[in-house]
Formats: sequence, structure tokens, C-alpha cells
Amino acid sequence: MSYLQQIKNYIPQISDEFKLSCEATVSLNEMRDAMKSMKKGKSPGSDGLTLEFFIQFWEILEQPFFLMLQECIKNGTMTPTMKQGVISLIPKPDKDVTIIDNWRPITLLNFDYKLIASIFAKRLKQHLHYIINETQTGFMKGRHISCNTRLVLDLIDYRDEIKSDAIILFLDFYKAFDTVKHQFLINSLEAFGFPSKLINIVQMLYKEIDSCIILNSRTSPRFPVLRGIRQGCPLSPFLFLFVVETLSIDILHNDNFAGLDIFNREIRISQLADDTTLFLKDKEQVSPVLTTINAFSNASGLKLNLSKCEIICLFDTVETEIENIPIKNEVKYLGIHITKNLISRQFLNFSQRLLKTKYIFNNWLQRDLSILGRVFLSKTEGLSRFVYPSLSLAVDNHTSKNIDKIFLDFIWSNES
Repeated sequence: MSYLQQIKNYIPQISDEFKLSCEATVSLNEMRDAMKSMKKGKSPGSDGLTLEFFIQFWEILEQPFFLMLQECIKNGTMTPTMKQGVISLIPKPDKDVTIIDNWRPITLLNFDYKLIASIFAKRLKQHLHYIINETQTGFMKGRHISCNTRLVLDLIDYRDEIKSDAIILFLDFYKAFDTVKHQFLINSLEAFGFPSKLINIVQMLYKEIDSCIILNSRTSPRFPVLRGIRQGCPLSPFLFLFVVETLSIDILHNDNFAGLDIFNREIRISQLADDTTLFLKDKEQVSPVLTTINAFSNASGLKLNLSKCEIICLFDTVETEIENIPIKNEVKYLGIHITKNLISRQFLNFSQRLLKTKYIFNNWLQRDLSILGRVFLSKTEGLSRFVYPSLSLAVDNHTSKNIDKIFLDFIWSNES
């Protein structure tokens, strides 16, 4: 029995309205709206033609493009150039650039490919919140990354209400977007009840595609792309959600392990795209949950990177690891330092930001800036650094006063 067959009774089915939206014939207005929604200033694909070029000549190109789009959908195939991608490697921030794993591959795609993908991305986007569980916040309108971090912090802060030796397991999947099996993606869409027309579109977008890598203004020979969801495709984020949603469904309904009980509610999982956090009753749950994840990995292609997985125990323990996963007192999760000690948490999340802001402000003071210029810089170079942690963390009086002092000293410097 396949992985999806084991959980099929728990997989929600898309609504009739959603099906009709997926099956509807693409209209000229829909194509226009898709083009208008595309962001300007983006790098072109292999043909070198940017969005701005097509906007300039759209009156001439609109009808041929519409006919081309209809022909692609009708025949279920794209032109050779539409299948081509150019992979640009972007370094991850604050990582060792000599390690290849610390580079993120972004696929630059041609306008015609992105136009088709944008049309169906917009259709999916309108109905996602009915089918994707509230435990997933990635790419979901109205859901925010701070919900993930705040949930973890709340469970730590209210741990006295928990009756078991609960643990929080932070999972890391190795190159999640780039390892998805194409067949599993198709099977997942079928399991959610998507109509054949939408599935045929997705198959078309991933059939016989190829890419090359651009490095130092030179490109490698082209190679076939046999797995992975293209980062750079407008439709990719939403397709990926349906892949990882199958894991969420399995975790939420699996009887082989127990989640964390608090306030008469069992909490098991929190996700931001592939960033997955599990909340477990005790250490005995780790082994069966890893077995479940391995089953998902074998089916989907997503593999756990055990060297980057971490555990926080809500209560003190003498153990240093569980199932070869290290137990930590402090974990950096979605850019926020997570620790049980409130003073340490405040220091770890704000001290470096304070020092960096002060350093940048001191550099700017070497220039003859007007007070309006300093106000502008205080917002762009200073205040913006504190917005993100403040969404998840309360700022104590000491930190607040330090922030105020740094900003006021900068704004009113040299002013009588």
C-alpha cells in the first residue's frame, strides 16, 4: 500500500467551486490580469526578454500569446524554449559560501512559461485556505511566520501546564524544494481531488524540462530536471504546499505517537513551508515519529537532514540526545533565538541588533545629514531591524530604553 493510500481517508477533497475554477477555460482578461500581477525588474529567462519588453509591445503580442497559451493547454505540451530554465545560485545569508549546500538555486524562466504558471497560481491561491490546514503558514494569505515562533514560545512559557516531559522537535529537510519526486507531486494533487485538467497543466509544466547553471556570466551545458519544484516558478510555492500537507495530515492523524497536551488540546505540528516543528508528549514518541517521516521521505523524495535537526526539552534533562538528535538549550528557529530563559531570550534576539544599528548610525554620522535624512535612515536602517523580532517577542523596558537612546542620539545629533 502506497503512502498516500494509507492516509487517503484523512485527505480533504477540494470543493466543487474549486474544481470549476481549475477547469475553467482561460480567458483573455485572465491572461491580462496574470501579466499585470507579475513583478517588474526581475531577471529574464534563457531568451533574455524581460517583462518590461513584453509590456512595451503588448498590443502587438497579446493575441499571438493568447493563441499560443490556448494551444499549449489544448495539446498538453510547451515549446522547447518554454521548458528551459537558467539556474542562478544565491548565497544564503550568514552562511559559509564555500559550501555548496549554502547556495539557493533560483530558476530563471521565460515570460511565456511564467504567464501560464501565474494564471493557475492565482486560481489555486483563492481557495488554498479551505484545504491547507491552519498549522501551515507558508505562502498562505492571512497567516504569518510569527504564528509559528509564538506557538513555540507560548508552549515553553506555559510549560507548567503540561503534565508530561514534553519535547519540541525541530526538523530540517535537505533541499526540500529540489528533491520532490514529480510523480509524488502529481499523486498528491490527485489525492486531494484535483480535476484532470489542472493535473495535466502541472504535468505539462514539468514534462521534459531542462536547465543550465549560470556562473560568472557563463552557462553550463543543459541537463534534464527529473525532480524538484522550480524555485522561481509562480505556481511552485502552492504545489509544494500540497506535498508537505500530506505529511501534516499523517502527523495529525497517526495513532503511533502522541502529541503535546495543553489546555485540553493536543498540539502536534507547526509548519512554514518545509520548516516543520513537532510537539511530542515525551522522548518515547521520537522513534515512531521518525518512522512516519521516513515513510513520507521514501514516497516524496524529501529527506531529513538529521545533522541539522534539534530538540528542546520543556523540562530539564541530563540526556544530550534522543535518537541521535541533539538536545539543545537554545535553538535558532525562523530567525528567532528560542530559549527557556526569558533574560537570555531577550539578550540573544536584541543585543546584536542594537550593536549593529549603533554601528551603522555612527557611520552615517560621518556625513553631513539633515534631520529629515536622519529620520529617514532611522526607519530604513534602524527601525526595520527590530520589527521582525518584536512580532514574536515582548520588548522589555531595558531593551526598549536602549533602542530609544540609540535612535534619539542619532536623530538629534548636532542639533541644538
